[in-house]
Order: sequence, then structure tokens, then C-alpha cells
Amino acid sequence: MARYKHYGYDQLMMVPVSLKEQLLPGTLEHAINHVVEERLDLSFFDERYCNDETGRKAIDPRALIKIVLFGYSRGMISSRSLERACRENIIFMALSCGQAPDHSTIAAFVSSLDKEIGLLFTKALLIFEQEDLLGGTHFSLDGLKLSFNAAKERSGAFSDLKKKQDALNRKVREALREHRAEDNRSGKKNGPDRKRREKRIRRLKQKADRIGQFLSENEPKTGSGGKEIQGNVTDNESAKMATSHGVLQGYNANAMVDEKHQVIVHAEAFGKGDDSSIMEPMLDGAKEKLAAAGWKEPLKGRTISADTG
Repeated sequence: MARYKHYGYDQLMMVPVSLKEQLLPGTLEHAINHVVEERLDLSFFDERYCNDETGRKAIDPRALIKIVLFGYSRGMISSRSLERACRENIIFMALSCGQAPDHSTIAAFVSSLDKEIGLLFTKALLIFEQEDLLGGTHFSLDGLKLSFNAAKERSGAFSDLKKKQDALNRKVREALREHRAEDNRSGKKNGPDRKRREKRIRRLKQKADRIGQFLSENEPKTGSGGKEIQGNVTDNESAKMATSHGVLQGYNANAMVDEKHQVIVHAEAFGKGDDSSIMEPMLDGAKEKLAAAGWKEPLKGRTISADTG
């Protein structure tokens, strides 16, 4: 009979792991760790926290930034997937120094970066300039249209949305009449059908009220040609856009990169599908970022490539 070495899970192993040794020189994770730890001044994050003497200690922003940057580079944009990686992937463990933040902490940190993200981008661009990673002779601009979690049926001109609100209110009134009539016929006040009808009425009323609130809190948007741009009740900054896969509700995300090492010098998302109107704000944004990185007369005399959309 064949004999095999012992094969069983009912045993313990002591495996010493050095987190620092997991970040090998020449890898992206090593570069991210070096830049965040040694080159970026993140002291401005201290103003966020009021736990000098009391309160729970916070996760270090350096760890969160490294987790997010490395995760995004690997196509991991879900906070839950990043949380799982910090518990299962040794590279994420090393970048976070074993802190393993939960998904709610990661999500709250990312969503709160609207003010600091531009400053971080500029600081990183300055480092790239100091390391001679920017060629500065040829830039390319391109983008793609990203679908957003906003229903297309909740889009329209203000007049169209008002009609949708009126139609929903009519349905509410009709449902209420049917509801009362059915109660009078059956004499049942607490049956399953009654609960179903009440739920439908609440749902219709909520939709109508949401459109009404949107119309009262927002003004119509006009495009470059003076024509009204359709608004969206869920996210009024997004827009309907035609793509090769059909019409989507979302954003037109663009990036301008330097030719030498494909360093992004400016990136921005627009709630408009017309690429021709995006060129100017993208150039202005790139100029602002490069000027902050120490360039004099940024983009002047440089070659810029862009398609027609």
C-alpha cells in the first residue's frame, strides 16, 4: 500500500511575516508607500480629528490613502472589497501596517476627500516634476462616459418633470379612491390587500414628492446653445449621454496625460456629453495644476492631442 507524508489541517504553524519586506523595491506598492510616507505632507488631515485627549484613536490617513490608491490601481473600487483585501492580502496588510479598517471607515474617508483631493494631486504632481518624470512637450486628452446610479426615467426638462409629477399625483388620487371604495365594499380594514394598496399609494406619493422637492430646489440648466439641459432628480450633476452601447445617465470622465511616463496632469468628470465643450475647462485645469507644480507658462508652445469625441 502506498505511503504518504502526513496531510492534515489539524495542526498549527508559526509563520513570521515582516510587513516591510512585502513591499519590494521596483513595485507599485513600494512606490506608493515611499511617496506617501516620505514625500507627501499630510499634516493637514490633523484638523479633521478632535481626539487629542478624549475619543477613540483614528486610523492613520496615510494607511487609508495607500489602501485606496493601491486598490484603485488593481481595479478594486468597492469599500467592501478593500476591507476584505486588508484582511486577506499581504500587500494590503503591509500598506495598512495591519490596521485593517472596515468598509464604512474606508467609504467615509473617500467620500470626505472632495476638498483635499486636489491638494494631494498637486503635491504628487510636484514630486513627479522633481523626479523628472514629466516630459512637458506632448500631452494627450481623452475620456470615457461612465454610467452612474441615477435612473434615466427620472430625467427630463423642468416642464417634463412637472408633467411626471402631475401624472403621479393623479395616480395617487385614483389609488386613494379605489382604496376607499374597496374598503367600503369588503368591510375589511386590515386585510393583506389593504396593506398592498397602502404601500403602493405611499410609493407613488414619495415619487411625486421627490420630483416636487427637486423642482423647488433647483433651476433649469442651459447648454452652450441656449437649449435647456435635462435635469435628473437623483443626481442633477449627471446627464444623459449617447454611447456606442446606447444612452446612459452618468458622467463624461476625462484625463490629460504627459507623454513621457503617462503621468496624469489633470482629471475631471463633467455632467455633459458634448466633448467639444470640455476641451477648455480641461486645459484650464491642467494649467492650474502644472503652475502649482512650479511650471511657468504651462502648456504654452506644447503639443496637445485630442480626438473629436
